[in-house]
Amino acid sequence: MAAFYKALGLSILMDDDILFDTFGNPIYVVKQLKRFNVDLGKIKHVVISHDDWDHVTGLWKILERNRDVTVYICPRFKSEIKAKIKCHGARLAEVEGITNIRDNIYSGGELVGKRDESNIPEQYLAVKTDRGVLLLTGCAHPGIVEIVQHAKNSFNADIRFLIGGLHLKHHITKDARNIILKLKKLGVCQIAPLHCTGQAAQDLFGEEYGYDCIIASEGQIIDI
Repeated sequence: MAAFYKALGLSILMDDDILFDTFGNPIYVVKQLKRFNVDLGKIKHVVISHDDWDHVTGLWKILERNRDVTVYICPRFKSEIKAKIKCHGARLAEVEGITNIRDNIYSGGELVGKRDESNIPEQYLAVKTDRGVLLLTGCAHPGIVEIVQHAKNSFNADIRFLIGGLHLKHHITKDARNIILKLKKLGVCQIAPLHCTGQAAQDLFGEEYGYDCIIASEGQIIDI
């Protein structure tokens, strides 16, 4: 698994055929994927966590180079995004509940978060392993504790590893620490806090998790 996340958003490649989110800079994402020798033609599944620009904008350049993919979105994504995916010739899959993507990899289905007065539909990605479930999150607008609890209930398994944006950059230290302690209580063993987690919260994760907290660099491969 390679995490491409530093510039304007988040994008995580699983194996060589599943891309989770696509950055916010279309030229940059293609450039970086090529830099790390990713064959765009091998990508068969693109999962978009939510339709904020910094997670979806890179999709269009990817589809220009490979339209033989299925793009998984939430039903309440903006209609113009759905139309644009179809216009590029890709297959569109709207996921409401737990949806198998391939083998032991699933979308968690549509959950809903809040930003001001607006609803934000968002999905996470779950990978079932012999040692528990790995979760990938885009921004965790529905709440990272709520997402972990949802996955734990849905898959009837412990959440071993959590990777992605956790949306804690605007939380005060006390609130962020309480969330981290709740994640530990839920059984999250390892964590790689990226993107919108924020530097202060990343530091707190490092304090609480020690060597089990991975601050991933761009293009870093994480074995699961």
